[in-house]
Amino acid sequence: MDDSDRLSALRQELRRSLGNERYELWLGPQTTLTLADGVLQVGCASQLEVQWLRRNLHEALASCSATIFGSSPAVEFAATAQPAQSSPAAGSEAATLKRAPRHTRRKQYCPSQLSLDGIVETPAIPQPAAALLAALPEQAAERKRPRWTFEDFVVGDSNRMAAEAARTATQQLGRFSPLLIYGPSGTGKSHLLSAVAAMGRASRQRPRVMQLTAEQFTAQFLEALDKRALPGLRQKTRSLDLLAIDDVHFLNNKRATLEELLYTIDAVQSRGGQVVLSSDRPASELQAISVELASRISAGLAVAIDPPDYATRLGIVRAMSSRMDIAMGEDVMQLVAQQVVGSGRLLSGAINRLVAASMAARKPITFEIAGGAIADFCRQHSPQVRLIDIQKAVCEVFGVESTSLKSQRKSRSVAEPRMLAMWLARKFTRAALSEIGDFFGRRSHSTVVSAQRKFDGLIAERGEIVVGDQLCQVEEAVRRIEAKLRTA
Repeated sequence: MDDSDRLSALRQELRRSLGNERYELWLGPQTTLTLADGVLQVGCASQLEVQWLRRNLHEALASCSATIFGSSPAVEFAATAQPAQSSPAAGSEAATLKRAPRHTRRKQYCPSQLSLDGIVETPAIPQPAAALLAALPEQAAERKRPRWTFEDFVVGDSNRMAAEAARTATQQLGRFSPLLIYGPSGTGKSHLLSAVAAMGRASRQRPRVMQLTAEQFTAQFLEALDKRALPGLRQKTRSLDLLAIDDVHFLNNKRATLEELLYTIDAVQSRGGQVVLSSDRPASELQAISVELASRISAGLAVAIDPPDYATRLGIVRAMSSRMDIAMGEDVMQLVAQQVVGSGRLLSGAINRLVAASMAARKPITFEIAGGAIADFCRQHSPQVRLIDIQKAVCEVFGVESTSLKSQRKSRSVAEPRMLAMWLARKFTRAALSEIGDFFGRRSHSTVVSAQRKFDGLIAERGEIVVGDQLCQVEEAVRRIEAKLRTA
């Protein structure tokens, strides 16, 4: 395979890893990839893109390169466009920026300086601003540090027990072994396993630590089997003090690999070591994969990690905007946390959409820009549901008749489910206000708008509504209804 084929394969792997939309925005035709002397050179259209790609995609480029090339080459970034000539004033500003503390420099970043296709147009960036960008220092992403740590993990009600169990298991090896952290995709399981490995490696006791996915464990086992190198692999894995394996559900129907994993778990635990596993399903459902694995987990600890609630999502948005150096007002952060109900990956995608919308408008991220961008994002990434699906799900959760939602009754037990149904209709469908109003009892479009505002406020304030005969947080009621919609 020549270099052009390898680079083509690398682009396909990057597209798969990042998603088509993010790949096209940052690594599409405007970005060049070349391989020379074991160095992957990334050519960008501007110095600003160099900074953004180095800060946000360096790890993805290195990881995908390792997958395709068999080893991770050095990754270098360079601006291919001619830099603007700096005026004396620009040089002065650059020197000032160099001396300024980091938090002051961050405020200089404005996504509006990029166009949507990633090319900086000369009139859009005055010469002083160009000099400021050129003077930006190397980003922290270049430094050697763990990808995810406990300090980076945003703790909330939905994940507090999992985070504490993971931290305790790392500080007291063997305390909860094996520890299983399970939950839906995008809730932070891989983050916690990375944090476990990072804390273990940083320990003064210097334990022997290994973190890998179940797929990587399988690949290593099969390669060792093929090359008759199993004794060496077993010496490496069974003498560990801390073993973290992600996505153990991947081992379904892999009988030989499962048997090897079970012996490895037993060996690590017999030495007083710690095993931490993650899965998208609880131990009871892992029995279908391996009764023996489920049995070992039952002797340790299994902890669920749920999708983030509003407070946790808001914390995640704040952390992401800070890490990505994106200027975003508190009102915008609250809007993202309110509207994007789902995983951390979904929140990351929503923030990328805000950056793209800001660049297209050549303006900072304002509440007005965010409103349209987030509404469009939610329509694209939410389940495709109909008004009748929402009506059915709301009626099942609240225990009311469908005729009640369309009636003129105004009691709390009917009015709240009806307003919530209208709010969900605005979130999950493209139906017009008049269409939603007609469906729920021929109500005016202003009634739908009022319902939307009311529940936006209730979610922001973590308010409560009556579900059945009991008070329930609005977010919990929404979560239950969305679970119904996912299986509709």
